[in-house]
Amino acid sequence: MRLALTGMGMLSTLGDDVVSSCAALRCGIARPAPLRFDVYSEDEEEGVVRVVGHPLQGLTNGFEGLGLYTLMAAHALSDLVRYAGLDRQDRAFWASTAVFHCLSRPRMEDLGIPFEELLRKRLVPAVLAELELPGVSGQGRSFMSGHASVLEAIHASGQVLFDGGVKRVILLAVDSLVGGDDVMWLAQRGMLKTPERPVGLMPGQAAVALLLEGEVEARRRGARMEAFIDAVHVGVEPDSRERRKSGSGLGLAGVLTRTLASRQVVPEAYGDLNGEDSRAREWGSALVRLSGTHDLPVAPRCPAISLGDTGSASGAIAIAAAARSFVRGYAKGAEVLVWSSSDSGEVASALVVQGDRSERVARRSD
Repeated sequence: MRLALTGMGMLSTLGDDVVSSCAALRCGIARPAPLRFDVYSEDEEEGVVRVVGHPLQGLTNGFEGLGLYTLMAAHALSDLVRYAGLDRQDRAFWASTAVFHCLSRPRMEDLGIPFEELLRKRLVPAVLAELELPGVSGQGRSFMSGHASVLEAIHASGQVLFDGGVKRVILLAVDSLVGGDDVMWLAQRGMLKTPERPVGLMPGQAAVALLLEGEVEARRRGARMEAFIDAVHVGVEPDSRERRKSGSGLGLAGVLTRTLASRQVVPEAYGDLNGEDSRAREWGSALVRLSGTHDLPVAPRCPAISLGDTGSASGAIAIAAAARSFVRGYAKGAEVLVWSSSDSGEVASALVVQGDRSERVARRSD
């Protein structure tokens, strides 16, 4: 089922809304900053050096845990409401809307399970209360697989909308890798980029909200349809990074083959490469497996270059950036491939397709 993307909102280190964030991504702007975490360095007289990441500055200072995630997700959802021109007081609209939230499993091993349950039960109600929005449909779901969670949620949204239980789905994707416990977890597994280890990730922090509807319903209510999401497929990589194995690219190649179908050439792609060599090998292996049937961009656009690794928000950032490329007219074609790969092995891909030209022209001033 092809889904209409009828609203977007974002909070990132490059901007407090989706328009400025995507514009800054397009320009290649980055705002890295030292984190409150030191690692040993043989090149420094003091023996330690600060880890550099991409933390939000100001807005989230002093917040952590559920409070941090609520603040970030509420900001992204508020931006979506503004961007899509939604009526906060339209109870019928919100009552026929489901909210799916996309997260990473907590990286704190001692408190991981309780914190995961806390997020599942309280995040969405806390966000709605923060924005004073009416109650939404009770058919919400949680997706906790990290990078691939957004595309997994979109795949599930298509079925929910097809069944007719709700008229639309809002995806809330939020993640933070810059907290002390998170950075320590990454450091212990050798995943961080440091002066001693240039191949690795830089922790990031972001929240994104996406509004999805069936095309018929979106047209009925006169919604903006700047892009569609089509050919969503999910799968599993048998050799996951979580098991300390290098991905063979078999799972990723499988979902890409199904998404692309008979398309031989895709001019543009967004991927969640983040500086880790294991992810690069996975993408390279997938390219080799598809080389006889598809011509894909060897170097996909990677939002992590500007934002760091944003975990579960990365897929939504890629979708929003692709949609904005249609609005602003710098997309290389009418379709953009988006793919995601979780450390736990989940892989997914989809096509972001150019929306109605009338919609793009109407919003050209954005």
